[in-house]
Amino acid sequence: MGLTYFLVLMVSAIILTTLLMWIGEKVISITFQQKISPILKIVASLVFATVILTALFYALEKPTGMYMILLSAAIIGYNRYWFGHFSVGKTK
Repeated sequence: MGLTYFLVLMVSAIILTTLLMWIGEKVISITFQQKISPILKIVASLVFATVILTALFYALEKPTGMYMILLSAAIIGYNRYWFGHFSVGKTK
């Protein structure tokens, strides 16, 4: 696998995972009308996106895409937690 192929897969995986996380966060907000913690929203939307994309790539028999989705989900989850952790302290 060349570098260009890897970078294209990673960028598309991050965009796809972010889009599905956004959809998952909207579904969670609609489902649970009460206020839930931001970390729970992040984890739930990340699980939502990862399950959907893993099932999709498993059905298509593309393990490389599935690995890229899992890697991008870890990157996005870590960044959202990390930036959310520091942005809470700045707003007070």
